[in-house]
Amino acid sequence: MNPSVITRANQNSSLYNTIKARNSKQDVYDYNVSGEKNICEVVRSKVIVNSTSTMNATGQQTLKFELPNYGLLEDLYLKTKFTSGTAGQNVADGSKGIALTNFCGAYAMTKCRLVFQGSTIFEWSPEWIITSQYTRATRERAGQLNLMLGGDVIGVENNDIAARTGRRLISSVAGGTELMAPLKAFWNDSLGRNFDLYSLNSKVHLEVDYRSNALAHEEIDDTAMAQQYAGAELVCYLAELSPEALSAYQSRNFVPGSVSSQLGFTTTHFSELITSPVLVTGSSSVGNKIKLNSISGLVRRLYVYANLESDETAKKYFNPKKIARVKLLANNQVIHEQDEFMLLGADDATTSNGYKTDGIVEMFRNNLPMSFSDSTALPAAGDYAPAVVGGTADMSRVCVINFGYSPDDYSSADGSVSFSQMNNIELELFFGSEASTNNHNVHIVAEMLTANTYNVSSTGAITFKSIGE
Repeated sequence: MNPSVITRANQNSSLYNTIKARNSKQDVYDYNVSGEKNICEVVRSKVIVNSTSTMNATGQQTLKFELPNYGLLEDLYLKTKFTSGTAGQNVADGSKGIALTNFCGAYAMTKCRLVFQGSTIFEWSPEWIITSQYTRATRERAGQLNLMLGGDVIGVENNDIAARTGRRLISSVAGGTELMAPLKAFWNDSLGRNFDLYSLNSKVHLEVDYRSNALAHEEIDDTAMAQQYAGAELVCYLAELSPEALSAYQSRNFVPGSVSSQLGFTTTHFSELITSPVLVTGSSSVGNKIKLNSISGLVRRLYVYANLESDETAKKYFNPKKIARVKLLANNQVIHEQDEFMLLGADDATTSNGYKTDGIVEMFRNNLPMSFSDSTALPAAGDYAPAVVGGTADMSRVCVINFGYSPDDYSSADGSVSFSQMNNIELELFFGSEASTNNHNVHIVAEMLTANTYNVSSTGAITFKSIGE
């Protein structure tokens, strides 16, 4: 890290100073009694919300959901339903293979937004859902995510359904397929950061941009046998207060003419195509550079990974390849640099950057389990992938640049850097010695701090804003 550049950028950030002023007499190391949890008259409930329009079975579309106008939102999941594949699919003749794309619970969509009074207050991408959840997951939780999201090997075809495996088996069972994407946000961090749906003066909506059904399949030999869209639901987990507790809560927090605030965050994602990957063992001392002009905010965490362009064309949307070194540059200085973890591969005996563990130290220090297996054995040969999720994707190939302290929450103001106050921000990448020199699509995902406010008018009407940089 480069402390002077980061400190200077943050000192010039109006949002950074606004967040700092919220609690100027106490820093994060002082004892805070408000962090304690005391008894409250509350009941937790699960509410299912259907989309406001019928889902088209095959087309690209945007679905809209209207969240409840009551409760304190604590957790949210998007359920996408698919029909069963038509009888006769996945037999072993090579012409009737059907399989949804890996992690289809997330990658059936391209983006979704939480909207209040026409303004987006939070945004999800499948790229953020996958990287943020699997990097924070233990091996056991990664297994749960695999099952929720439909993450598995594509599997084998067979005339006997009992002998089919992976996603081909999922496509073959009767009763359809229902996949779930966790929509984590600021309300997941603590009880005090829930999203108050009781008090707002108008309803909140979720908009989901779905891919065409064909693009949600990795394999679809015969379109007549596809698993078509069969609907979608939101699963909302709410805390519902007793009438007395709600009245007391609202009188404490929403005085007419006042503004209440809480820490929040949002995400952004973009990608850039690299047509001539620079290998770390090559002759060039300068890697592939990507400008980060589209990111502007108090960045707490960055995720970086690269897919082969050909994989994405084949609807393999998350299949990271080896990145050997990552540098973050700004103001003509290196802000952050790390060599990624490079395990043994088939060609490493003759061409290699060596056995590097910088990336492992970053994972360990920042408490990121990264879905690693419990095996520490290194094979004598072969391309070893220690953190495979969804059957094929190795999470150890995702680089996490962490400016915050705790990975266990999303929106604590415990470290960030203001991208809007730095100049010429670039990411410089060197690919692993075994990486293909074919086109790679590099994905950059950012988590950025915001200040969320509940604004109470003189008449008591309450609106919500998410203030970013």
